[in-house]
This record gives sequence, structure tokens and C-alpha cells, in this order.
Amino acid sequence: MRQRQTTPTAVAKLLGAAVAIAAVVCPITVLAQGASFVAAGRVEGAGPTLSIGTAATGTVSEVLVREGSRVRAGELLVKLDCKPIEAEVRVRDNELNAAQAVYDRSRNGSRPDEIAVGEAVVGYSAARADEAQKTLQRTEQMREGVSVTVAHVLEVQRDARIAAAQLAEAHAKLSLLKVGSREEDVRWAEARRNEAAAQLDAQRANLDRCSVRAPVDGLVLDVSASAGQFLSLAVPEPLLHMVRDDPLRVRAEVELRDFPHVCSGQSATVNAEAFPNAQIRAQVASISPMVTPRLTAPAADARSKDIVAVTLELARGGPVLPIGLPVTVRFEPCPSKT
Repeated sequence: MRQRQTTPTAVAKLLGAAVAIAAVVCPITVLAQGASFVAAGRVEGAGPTLSIGTAATGTVSEVLVREGSRVRAGELLVKLDCKPIEAEVRVRDNELNAAQAVYDRSRNGSRPDEIAVGEAVVGYSAARADEAQKTLQRTEQMREGVSVTVAHVLEVQRDARIAAAQLAEAHAKLSLLKVGSREEDVRWAEARRNEAAAQLDAQRANLDRCSVRAPVDGLVLDVSASAGQFLSLAVPEPLLHMVRDDPLRVRAEVELRDFPHVCSGQSATVNAEAFPNAQIRAQVASISPMVTPRLTAPAADARSKDIVAVTLELARGGPVLPIGLPVTVRFEPCPSKT
């Protein structure tokens, strides 16, 4: 049987086929390694632009910031004149103090001094009752109509009954003082106290709306509010705009032809014409999952109006770049994956 010999032409065809298959199987890996490119971008804050408004109706009394001010979270930005609400807060605070006093008195019960007074009244009533009883006994030993009149006997009997009743009343009052307040009285006083506290909290919340504070640390971009301006919830409008500026970010617009060269964590260098000697290090933080229209002016060699937005975080310690500054981003090759 004759064996088939492999010719050089056949070997070349087999090698070509193998290379073509390899290119089809892993094209992304080949493109992603060893490629660097440049993209246009702009400096952004650490978050979206925030429109700061108010939920209160009133007149602006003071504006405490201006364009370019850096503020801390909770810092007062704009203050409204809310004197009626301030007066209402004081009234509600006094009502809460009164309700708290009633609740404390109901919960604590009688004071030791009050119990001592009740015991003294019992002793006094007991002495009067004993004296009235002895007088009645002496009177009853006398002969009616001879030594004492019937009217006098009846009068002494009445005094003895009154003294005994007063003694019983004194004992009852002392028992109430020692037992303390009724449970339902304590619950009623507690409910009144809680209601007063809730009303005070509601008025304080209304007053807090008169003070516009920064929600986050950031930079004030513009201020439209002015002292004396009347604000109404019927026509809401922003008082100012601010943005978080720590850390700064860059939004790069990567063309579709360069998109295969982008990877998460990729290093890059940011350059700006306003800072010609500064090369700021950056790193890819996120890659948009969708294609969007270009926002910046297209470069001379741009092939398409469609781009993929890539967000990079700037390294700390570099120059403070103004938000919105156009920059150029040079992406370094993605690290090879082993």
C-alpha cells in the first residue's frame, strides 16, 4: 500500500487554518493586550449635580454661601425667616414641660411631707373623736330631764358621730396618700405628655425646614437664592446647585474602535491644557454598559458620534481641577491575564 506524502503546500494550509481558528476563538484577548489609546473627557464630581431646595414657605433671611464655596455635610447654606414657627415651638415646649410635670407627679405619688400632714390630721381627728366619745359617755350617765336636757344629749351624740366620721375620713385620705396615684391617672398623664412631645417634634421639624443645610460634603456650583426672596411651595425652585468633589472623577468618551482595549482597574494618565506640566494618574472605576451619543467636541480623527462612557477616579495629591474642565485621557494597556 502506497503512503501519502505531505507536501509543503499542505502544511502551510494547515497552519493558516489553525491561525484563523485561534483568531476567531480569542479575538478579544488579542485586542485587549498591548494596546494604548487616547480619549477626550471632562472632569466631574464624585456624584451627580444636586439641586438644593426647601420644603418651607417663607422669605430668605440669609444666604451663607456663594459660588465656589466648599461646604461640609450639615453646614447651613440658606436660612429662612420663620418667626411664627419659632413662637409655636416655644409654646409647644412649655406645654410639654407642663405635661411632663403632671406625669411625674402622677408617677411619683405623694411626697413624704404630704403623708406626714395626713398622719397629723389623723392624730388630730382621733383626739377629737376620743374626746367626743368620752363626753357622750358622761352625758349618758346623767339623768335625762333632771341633770341634763334631752336636747343637750342629742347634741353630744351628734358631735360624737361627726368626730368619728372625720376620723374615718382622715384615715381614708392617709391611705390614698400612701397608695399613690391611680394607674389610669398615670396612663392619662403619660398620654398627654407623649402627645405634647409629638406636637413639639412636629413644630421643630417645620422649623428645621427653614434652615437649608448641605446634604453631603461638596462644592457649591451656583447660587440663585438672595436675601428677601419669597419662596413658596406652590412654585418650587432650586436655591443652589452643588456636587461632591472628593474624589474627583473624569468621564472619558471612548470610541467604539477603542472599546475592546478598556478593562476595569486599567491605569491612565490625565492631561489638561490649563495644567500643561501636570500628568495626573487615574484608574478606570466603571464602564458604561451602553453606547451613548458623544457630548464633547469630536476629535479630528473621530470616526463615530457614538461612544462608550468610561469613568476614571483621579489619584489624590494632584492639582485641584475645576469641574467641567476638558481633559485628554491616555489609557495604558490592560494588564495581561494569566
